[in-house]
Amino acid sequence: MRWDQTAIFCDLDGTLFDHFGNVSPKNREVIQTYTENGGLFAISTGRCPSNMLQYLEGVAFNAPCIVLNGAGVYDRDTDTFLLTEFADRDALSKVLRFAREELPNVNLQVYTPEDILYVSPRETLNVPFWKLHQTSRFLSIEEAERDPWFKALLFGTPEEMRQADRWIEAEGLSDRFDRVFASTDIVPGSLYLELLPKGINKGSALNACRSLPVYAGRTMIGVGDYNNDLEMLAEADLAAVPKNGHPDALKLADLVLPTNDDDAIAALIERIPTL
Repeated sequence: MRWDQTAIFCDLDGTLFDHFGNVSPKNREVIQTYTENGGLFAISTGRCPSNMLQYLEGVAFNAPCIVLNGAGVYDRDTDTFLLTEFADRDALSKVLRFAREELPNVNLQVYTPEDILYVSPRETLNVPFWKLHQTSRFLSIEEAERDPWFKALLFGTPEEMRQADRWIEAEGLSDRFDRVFASTDIVPGSLYLELLPKGINKGSALNACRSLPVYAGRTMIGVGDYNNDLEMLAEADLAAVPKNGHPDALKLADLVLPTNDDDAIAALIERIPTL
């Protein structure tokens, strides 16, 4: 398989990034060579564009990217969204108002086309979690409702997240958006609950990207390590997972790569011509 016949959609945390959050020199070098020889390299992440770009200076990605876990497809060259899927803002507002009143220590975020907005009080801020989500602004839920929302994020203890989820079920809101639970090593013992547009994920976004002219005729390669990558791995023409990946991700792998600390993406690119 030739590089110029392929497009790679690459997850960040646990995949392109090592455990320090860096892109290795080897990965940078091989991605550069791949794109210079006709390969398309796109990012696929839960992050928003402004946050993602802070960590990718000098990385030669050259194609529209999946962002916000599939709620947007973003083109860096034009700094625009090519595709968008917005969540049910009214339903999400109800969840956030419940959390603000009943779970006062939970950090609450909403994602708009322009910003990450913190809609919980500054005094409840979890600083390590906040540092992961720059750039961001503090607004009230009511002020944030002026803009469309891609998704909302609740962050706290596992019991707080379970309580929020039980309330969503009890209020009959479970069919209004998709709910994704995940943990982060940045704050051990914590959990976040991500509320996305119904039916939207990295896999749905990858399929939507097939309609973009830039991807016409390309073999779509998905590479990721975690639960929010599962749909993308299932929908890709070729699924690649680093050895450090979640067991559910590894079950979907056509290729198992070295770990994210061992230049997994360089290994993938170097292997493509032999496939």
